[in-house]
Amino acid sequence: MAYFEKHCLFLAVMALRCLPILCCPDICSCSSGKVDCYSKGFYFIPEDITEDTHTLLLAYNNICVLKILSFLKYQQLEYLELQNNVISDIHSQAFQTLQNLSYLDLSNNQLIHIKPGVFKPLSSLITLNLGNNRIASLSGNALEPSTKLQRLFLYNNALTNLRTELLYNLPSLTHLRLDGNPWVCTCQIQYLFSWMIDNAQKIKEKERTLCDVPKYLEQFPVMEIQQNSFNNCQDLFTLFEYLYFLLIGISLFVVSIFLCLVTGSLIVCYDRVLLKINKRPRVYKKKTGKKREKVVNGNHIPVCNI
Repeated sequence: MAYFEKHCLFLAVMALRCLPILCCPDICSCSSGKVDCYSKGFYFIPEDITEDTHTLLLAYNNICVLKILSFLKYQQLEYLELQNNVISDIHSQAFQTLQNLSYLDLSNNQLIHIKPGVFKPLSSLITLNLGNNRIASLSGNALEPSTKLQRLFLYNNALTNLRTELLYNLPSLTHLRLDGNPWVCTCQIQYLFSWMIDNAQKIKEKERTLCDVPKYLEQFPVMEIQQNSFNNCQDLFTLFEYLYFLLIGISLFVVSIFLCLVTGSLIVCYDRVLLKINKRPRVYKKKTGKKREKVVNGNHIPVCNI
């Protein structure tokens, strides 16, 4: 009997120890490393999921922020869907432990800015979907070093230009979507245009990748612009040159104002000194001259001695 009790106690302890590994949220469905939490009203990344999960489906929820180490427990994760949430901010270390992740869908969220280094831990990433957000710009190292990335979706955002450094950092890229953005088809898009022409086979939805500015090119396909349209662009100043001359102009303006203030102050001080000098009381001294000889008034008749 004692042996039986000890055996049952051992099994109970082992069951309790294994419970966190085998757990699954009640409202989700879990099977063979796949956790399906589609449209379950989550406001955060659930923590009570089996640690050996390789597929996590969290689309159509109310998640608004991906905090630091949001997926710390799920180091085996390979497939992650987060589309159709309200994500507006991603911590720079949110994906820190996801070295095995190959698929990430962040489409249909409210992302405006992607912090540099956010995707750096995702060394195995093959597909990244950032479509249907409000991203206005991406830095040249936003996806570095995603050497395995093959499919990148940037459609339906607020991009007016895209730095080619970002694209050159993706040597394995085979599928790129840029449609649905308000592209500014002036000299600033020259380098992106050249990359697109040289890598036309990688661009999908070419006919829907349209210019928004200038007005005469509105709704005109970017890749159908004539290459000679950019011939005069090298004669124009770059953005950094414009900023350089702008800073010089502002500096000269500030210096001129400073000199005017100093000159004006000196003039005012000089006038005040002169005014004080003019207001001092003057003391006049009486001049000392020779005594005049007495003057006799009236008729004077000389007396003659006989």
